[in-house]
Amino acid sequence: MKNKFLVLRLMALVSVASLYAQEDDLKSDQKDKLSFELEFNASLLSADSEGVVDSMVDSGFNEDGTKIGLSYEGELWGASAALKFGNENLRFLSGEIGEMFAGPSLTLDELYGWVKPFGEHLKFSGGIFSNTDGVADYTDDIDDFGMGAFVFGEDGEPFSEPTEHTNTALVNGFLTDLLFGPVTLQVLLAPNYSGESASELVSGLLTQMTGTEQTITTKQRFLRIGGRIIADLGVGTVSALFKTSQWPMKVVNAVEGDPNNPYPGLTVNWATFGAYFDFTAVENVGISVGYTGFLPLNNESDVDNVLYSGIDLRATWTGIEGLSISTHNNISFAQGAEKDWMGILGKGASFFTLYNAVGATKELTEQFSVNAELANIFSKTDNGDAGKIEYDNFALSAKFIAKVTENAAFNAGLRLDIESYGDAADALSTFSIPIGIVLSF
Repeated sequence: MKNKFLVLRLMALVSVASLYAQEDDLKSDQKDKLSFELEFNASLLSADSEGVVDSMVDSGFNEDGTKIGLSYEGELWGASAALKFGNENLRFLSGEIGEMFAGPSLTLDELYGWVKPFGEHLKFSGGIFSNTDGVADYTDDIDDFGMGAFVFGEDGEPFSEPTEHTNTALVNGFLTDLLFGPVTLQVLLAPNYSGESASELVSGLLTQMTGTEQTITTKQRFLRIGGRIIADLGVGTVSALFKTSQWPMKVVNAVEGDPNNPYPGLTVNWATFGAYFDFTAVENVGISVGYTGFLPLNNESDVDNVLYSGIDLRATWTGIEGLSISTHNNISFAQGAEKDWMGILGKGASFFTLYNAVGATKELTEQFSVNAELANIFSKTDNGDAGKIEYDNFALSAKFIAKVTENAAFNAGLRLDIESYGDAADALSTFSIPIGIVLSF
C-alpha cells in the first residue's frame, strides 16, 4: 500500500513539474522571440492616360515599398534592424538599367536596441527608430499616412504629408520610458553635435544629397529633444506630445541651395506639440482623435512664425466576424503672416489640406480574404496675387490576399489613381496592377 501511495505521489509530482515546465516554455516563447520579415511591394504594370507604360517602379499598395527586417524581443532586452529598398532601383527588371540609380538603392529604416534593467517600470532605447506609443493606429485596412500636420510642400509640391518633424512620432536618439502605475512618461534626447563634428556631419550629408563635394563650417549645435506623457483612463488612453529639432540656419540655407536669398536668423526650432485620445470602451470599436501643431520657430526677432495645425480622426470597427472597417480623416490648415520668414504664406494667404480614407477587409476563409480602399486628398494654397495652387488625388483599389502558409502571404489586385492640379479636365489617370509578398518567421 505504501508503495502504491509512493507511486501516486511521484506521478503527481511529475505531472505538476510537467505543467510548470510547459508554462515556463510558454512564457519563454512569449518573452523570447526572434523575428524575421521580408515585405515586397510593387506594381507589376502601370499605364497612365498620357500613354506612359511602366513596370516595377512604384510601391503599389504599400507606400513603404520593399522592406527587410530582423528583430529580437526578450524579457529584459531587445533589438531591431530594418532596411528599405527604393523601387526606382527595380527598373533594371524592365530594361532601364541607366535609371536604376535614380533614387537611393538602400536606406536604413531602423536600427536600435532597448533594455529594461529594473523590470517593466524603466526602459532605455537607443538608435534609429520611430516611436508612436499612446497614438492608436487603426489602419489595418488602409495604406495610410501618419497622424500629424500636413504642411506646404517643397519645390512647388502642393503639400507634404506628416514627416518626422510634423507627425506624432518621437524619432532617433535615446528614449527613456518611466512607468508610474497607469501613467507612462517618455523623454527623448538625440545626439548633440557641435563644432567640427557638426561641420563634418552636415558636409557629409550635403555631399550625399547633391552628389558633389560640399563644405559647411559652423560652431552651432544640432539638438533634438522631446517628451510624451500617456495615461490609461480605463475607457481609453490620453497622451500629450512635445518635440523640437534645433538646426543652424546656415545649414538650412545650404540645404535649400539658395545662397543669394538666405533665410534670416541663426537657428530654427522645428517645434511640434499635440494631444490625443484613444477611446476603447465600446466592444469592437476603436476611435482615436487628436490635434497636432507644427511651428518652425526662427530666432530672428523681426520675423513671423506660421503655425500649421492638423486634426486627425481614426476609427475601426470589427462588429461582424471576419469583417473589419477602418477610416482615417485629417484636416490640416495654416494662416499666412506678413513677415513669414519661410516666404511661403504671406499676409492674407492660407493653406488647407483635407485627407479622407476608408477601407474594409473581408475574410473569406482561413487562407483567403479581400480588401478594398477608397482615399482622397484635396489641397489648396491661396497666396493672393502670387496665385493659387489646387490639387486633388483620388485613389481606388481592391486586392485579393492569400495566406499561403503560416509564414507567407501573397496579394494582388487593381488600383486607379486620378491626379489633377486645379482643372479636372487635365487630370492624369493611372491604372496599375500592384502585387505584394510578405514572409515572416
